[in-house]
Amino acid sequence: MIFGYNILYCSDNIYNKIGDISLINRWIGTRQYQIRGLVYSFVNSINDYSYDKPDDYNELEMKSILDNYDYEDIPSDKKVNIISIMLEAYNDFSKYDSIEFNYDIYEPLHEIEDNSLHGNLITKIFGGGTINTERNFLTGYYDFPSFRNKTNSYVWYFKEQGYTTEAYHPIYGSFYNRITADYNLGFDNYYYYENKFSSIQESFVDDNTFFDYIIEGYENNKKTNKPYFNFSVTYQNHGPYNSEVYEDKIYYINNKNYNIETYNTISEYFSGIKKTNDAFSKLVKYFDNEDEPIIIIFFGDHNPYLGETGYDELGINLDLSSVEGFLNYYETPYVIHANESAKKMFNKTFVGKSNDISPIFLMNELFDYFELGGNSYMKYMSSLKNNVDVITEYFYKEDNNYILKEDSIYKNKINEYQKMNYYYSNNYNS
Repeated sequence: MIFGYNILYCSDNIYNKIGDISLINRWIGTRQYQIRGLVYSFVNSINDYSYDKPDDYNELEMKSILDNYDYEDIPSDKKVNIISIMLEAYNDFSKYDSIEFNYDIYEPLHEIEDNSLHGNLITKIFGGGTINTERNFLTGYYDFPSFRNKTNSYVWYFKEQGYTTEAYHPIYGSFYNRITADYNLGFDNYYYYENKFSSIQESFVDDNTFFDYIIEGYENNKKTNKPYFNFSVTYQNHGPYNSEVYEDKIYYINNKNYNIETYNTISEYFSGIKKTNDAFSKLVKYFDNEDEPIIIIFFGDHNPYLGETGYDELGINLDLSSVEGFLNYYETPYVIHANESAKKMFNKTFVGKSNDISPIFLMNELFDYFELGGNSYMKYMSSLKNNVDVITEYFYKEDNNYILKEDSIYKNKINEYQKMNYYYSNNYNS
């Protein structure tokens, strides 16, 4: 039994080869269990309920370090409404000179960036794994617990500060177990396909429609006289992308002898991105006209998968051994936009180039610009961010320079962060 457990039952390679995935939606964990059987799936998943303690982990030591950072309330006159939106498979491909656009589909994005703080997220995923960037942002964790119980997060902090906290995603609530995890992260409400959007239309709503319901959530909350924190995840632009020719298909880039399937795939992707940019421009204009102070944060979760040869044909270097290829692989944009009331609230312009950071530091980027501290864990993360603000499996960005992970000069700080990550994510309300 011991041999079978370690060698067979816990092998992800064996597990992933068993069962007919064509029969299910692969992104729903419970469907994965259905095609492999209850007992085998249960035994295989035991290790998913927790992750291993880091080497030399000492709980009292981590508690002592965190106790050095005070919990700071948000002043009553600085409780701004925050609308945060993670955009599916979103990146700005206009930055690549090798692509010739025949229509500026990114004009709305660039207009918003010109009047906002903006930078790049250096994610740790490509073509999928949306949940990683999502929970990086909401928690500041690089490694995750199971989220099957109440778990410390920045959402809980907003809730403690008197905010209404809501999450929106127009797809199945069971994806990545959000239907359980989002409440354990501190959201008052989580609206998803089954409990909201399926009554609007049978198919998954596009961004233009989806953003209207974000506005509706904000408007409904105004009646409570409470500040509002909304986190929404889009579904439009999720792959795979149609590689077929069909009537009225629009091609936004010039065909530079691309493979026809690649050209169709890329064009399908850009067609969705144009719709997203137009919808986002409408959303920003709406909140710009609001009297209440509002911050809008939006960011891409990961780059799209464009087929086996898509990036090569577009002339985009994805060589992970080089900094250029590494950034092309993992980089997505983020924007922090403030309406006039929010600018007056903080007496800041909210315009300019921000740091390129890992998603675990995005909330810190916002609070540091606010000149607010947040809770003790957020302060700890801001302290780490002063030296290391990109952490991945390949490169770190330390003192504003990208270096190979093995050449880090802050290994002790990063090792301490890994232990703090474990401590804070496994000790709710610590």
